[in-house]
Amino acid sequence: MLEKGFHIMRVRFVLLILALLVSACAVPSASNPTPTLAPGAEELLGAPTATSVPPTAAPVSTAAPAPSPARSAARYETAPCEFPVPAGVSVECGWLSVPENRASPQNGREVRLHVAIFRSTRPNPPPDPIVYLEGGPGVDALERLPLVFDIWFRPFLANRDFILYDQRGTGYSTPSLACPELTKLSFDMLPMDIRAGESSRLWKEAALKCHARLVAEGIDLKQYNTLTNAADLEDLRLALGYEQWNLLGSSYGTRLALTAMREYPQGIRSVVLDSTRPPQINESQTPADAERAFQTLFRGCAADPTCNAAYPDLERVFYDLVEQLNTKPVTLPGVDPFTGRTYDVLINGDTMISTLFQAMYSTEIIPLLPRAIYDAARKGEFDLWVRLIMNNVSQSDYFSYGVMYSARCYDEILFETREDMVRADEAFPHQQDVFDMASFWDICDAWGVGSAPSVENQPVRSAIPALILAGAYDPATPPDDGRAAAATLQNSFFFEFPATGHGVVLDGGCPLSIAFAFLDNPQRKPDATCMAQLEGPAFDVEGAAVQLIPFRDSELGITGVWPQGWTNFGPGIYGRPSGDAAIVQILMPGSALETLVRLSSRFNLDREPEAAGEHVSERYTWQLYTTTIRSQPTDIALAEDGGRSLLVMLISDKGNRDELYDQVFIPSLDALRVIRTP
Repeated sequence: MLEKGFHIMRVRFVLLILALLVSACAVPSASNPTPTLAPGAEELLGAPTATSVPPTAAPVSTAAPAPSPARSAARYETAPCEFPVPAGVSVECGWLSVPENRASPQNGREVRLHVAIFRSTRPNPPPDPIVYLEGGPGVDALERLPLVFDIWFRPFLANRDFILYDQRGTGYSTPSLACPELTKLSFDMLPMDIRAGESSRLWKEAALKCHARLVAEGIDLKQYNTLTNAADLEDLRLALGYEQWNLLGSSYGTRLALTAMREYPQGIRSVVLDSTRPPQINESQTPADAERAFQTLFRGCAADPTCNAAYPDLERVFYDLVEQLNTKPVTLPGVDPFTGRTYDVLINGDTMISTLFQAMYSTEIIPLLPRAIYDAARKGEFDLWVRLIMNNVSQSDYFSYGVMYSARCYDEILFETREDMVRADEAFPHQQDVFDMASFWDICDAWGVGSAPSVENQPVRSAIPALILAGAYDPATPPDDGRAAAATLQNSFFFEFPATGHGVVLDGGCPLSIAFAFLDNPQRKPDATCMAQLEGPAFDVEGAAVQLIPFRDSELGITGVWPQGWTNFGPGIYGRPSGDAAIVQILMPGSALETLVRLSSRFNLDREPEAAGEHVSERYTWQLYTTTIRSQPTDIALAEDGGRSLLVMLISDKGNRDELYDQVFIPSLDALRVIRTP
C-alpha cells in the first residue's frame, strides 16, 4: 500500500543536513558566545541575521467585509511568527480566525490559521501579492519553512510580496489534525517484512485510532475539505484587504486553486498551477500513473547512450531485484536526519516499488535512480534507498493525516466504488498491489465525512489567466492531468518539462523564469525560449568526470574552484543538484584548532573528527579529518593563513564518497587561496 500524501515534501538530503546544522547552532550558549565571524561564516555557523517584524503593541483585528450567509466574518490579528524567521527577510505574521462549520457558526467552534506575509525586496512592488497553496492535502507549510525557504520561496520576493499560511488542520493552525498514531506506525514498520495487504491492515487500524481521537476531541472532520479551504482563502484575502492576488498552487494546492477559481473568481488576478490534479481525475488512476512514470524512467535511460551503456535493460533488472528482495529482504541501518536516531530498515520488493515511486517526485533524485537500481542489484548497495525511506518517514511529522483523509475522502475517493479501484490495480500485477487504492477506500468508508457535491468531480471552467506546469517524470500528477485542466481554462498556457518530477517551479531555473514572465503579464503567453535548451535527465554514471570551474568571492575573501553544475546555496556552500553531496569552502577567524573545536561543539557531528593525515598543496599544509553527520561521510580539511583558518568540508554519500574525494575535495584544497588585499 502506498500513502501518497506527504511525498511533495522534497528536501534534499545533504541540504537538509546543512539546514539542521545551521539551526542547531543559531543560538549559542552563554558559555560559548558568538565570535565576530568572517563574511559568510554566519551562513555556516548560524549567527542570527534577521528577526520577524514585531507586531504592533496591541494586536490588530480586521473584520472581513460582509461575506455571504454561508460564510462568516473573519478576524485577522497580527502576532509573532511561530517559526524561525529566515535570514534577511521582512515578514509579518498573524492568525486568521474563522468558524469551523460555516453553516453553523453559532456553535462557537473556530479554526485559526497561521499566516506569514513576506515583504518584497522591490521598493514599490505591485499591489497583488502571490499566495502559496501547499500540497498534500495536509502538508505543513510553515513548520518546515526554515528547511526550504531559501531554495523555494526567496526568489519570489524580488518582485512581489509572498504569503504562506497553514491550511485548516495543518502545521501551526488549530485545531491540529495530525495523526501521531500514523507517524509512530511509519517508524514501527521500518524493520518489518510485510507485504502490501498486511501493511494496509495496520495502516487502517492506526488511521481509525486517530479518527476516534480527533472525534473525541470534538473536531468536526466534515469541515476539513477543499470547499472549506477555498472559503478560508477568500476570507484571508478580504481580511488582509487585497483587491486581487495571484495564486501559486503545487500538487493538492492546484486543486484548491481550481476550486477558488470556480467559487471566488473575483479576487484572483492569475493562477500558477504546478503539478496539477484537477477534480475530474479519479483516484483509481494511481496504478496507471505509477506505471507511466516507471516506463518514462526506464525508456529515458534506454534512450540515453551513456545511461544505456552503463545500465542496460533497466526495467528487467529492477523487477528482478523486486522479486529477489521479496524472497530475501535486506536490513540496513537508517538515520533519521532530524533526530540522528538510528533505525533498522528492512527493504523488500514492495518497499523498492513504493520507494522508486516516491523518489520520482524529486527532480534532483531522478538522475541517480538507474545507477542506484544497478548498485542495489549488482553490488548489494542500498545507501540511497535507505536514505529515501528515512527521508520520507522522518518528514511525516510535517504532515497532518487527519486533513488528508478528511479532504480526500470527501473530495475524491467516494466518487468511485471499491471495485473500481481493485480493477485498476489488477491491470498491473507486477506492481505487487503497492498502488491498490482500495485500502484508501476502506479508510474513507469508515472516516464518516460523506462525499462532496458532484461539481467536485467535474472540470473547472474559467477565464482567469492560468499557467500550467508539468514534469515529464512526475509519478503523481502526470502531464496529461495538466492538459486536462488546461482544456477548460480558456486563457491558459501549458508547459511540460522533460527532466522534471513533481513540483516544477520551486526548483527554479527555466520554470521559474516562465512563471515570473507570466505573473508580470498574465494576458500574454510567457517567453519560454529557455525550454529550447532543456533535455532529459543527466543520468549519473559511475566514474563520470566532475568538471571544476574557478571562482573568486570577494566577500568571503577566497578564490578556488567549485564543481560545474552544482548550485550555490549560500556563502561558500555548493550542493550537487541531486542533493546527495555538498562542499563548504570558507575563511574563518581564529586558528585551525579553534575552528575544529567550534565545529565539534556546535555542529551535530555523529562523533569527534578523527585525524586522517595531511595534504600539502602549493600554498598550505592541510590537516585532514573524517567524521559523519547523520551517517553521511564528512571529510574536513583545515589550514591556517595569517591568524585565520580555511575550512573545507565535503558531505557526501557512501556510494560516491571516494569519487568526490578525489575529484572535488582534493582539487578544492589545491586551488583554495586567501585573497590578498593591497
